[in-house]
Amino acid sequence: MHLRTLLFPALLATGAYATEDSSSSSSSSSSSSSSSASSSTDPTPTAVSHLPLWTSTPTLLDPYTKTCQTKTTLKAQIYKLKQLYPTLKDYAPQLKVFYNRQLYPGSWEGEDKHGNQRDLLKMDYEQLPFGVREWITKHEKQRWFSVHENVVFFAPGAIYPILPVWVDVGDGAECEGVFDDLERYANEPSDGAVLGKVSHKKVGENDVEIEIEAFVVKERDTGRPARDEL
Repeated sequence: MHLRTLLFPALLATGAYATEDSSSSSSSSSSSSSSSASSSTDPTPTAVSHLPLWTSTPTLLDPYTKTCQTKTTLKAQIYKLKQLYPTLKDYAPQLKVFYNRQLYPGSWEGEDKHGNQRDLLKMDYEQLPFGVREWITKHEKQRWFSVHENVVFFAPGAIYPILPVWVDVGDGAECEGVFDDLERYANEPSDGAVLGKVSHKKVGENDVEIEIEAFVVKERDTGRPARDEL
């Protein structure tokens, strides 16, 4: 969600080349190539390292049982950055300041489509789950959620790094506080890990319904000897 003018190194290099004399053309060409190579290597969006690996390979869950399984369904509005003006003009100045020089967390799939094609979600702040609001309050310097009094803006990819705090507490005493510990959250199964996934569907031109699921996995006890039949 970087709201900044994009400068294309290739164009800058062309302009510089036109003003260089023949004696420096070789070094200019080398410098331009190095700059272009550097700019073509984009930072990895934050969401990528949290995307669930088990959704594409469901058999990864076979050695485990699910506990504390819970889902949360939320409604939000979704926009492209090109819709800042005039649709979101009242928020645009603050959004530009907030996201200046910040890495874009990613799209639903963890991608960064750059510039005007980046997605931006808008929700009433009070509609955020309590766990998310608490996380924002505790992390004053976070750069994923832009809060504007009663509304909040964020990229879809900003959900993934703190996914467990988006869901309600699962049933049972053993599930109390299980989603508060983000250290247990992982993108692949292991005994005692918290897993989660996000799905969404558009329900209007700018309206989207988001479903967030989380659960704990425990290894199946396959080593216990079978009881003798009576």
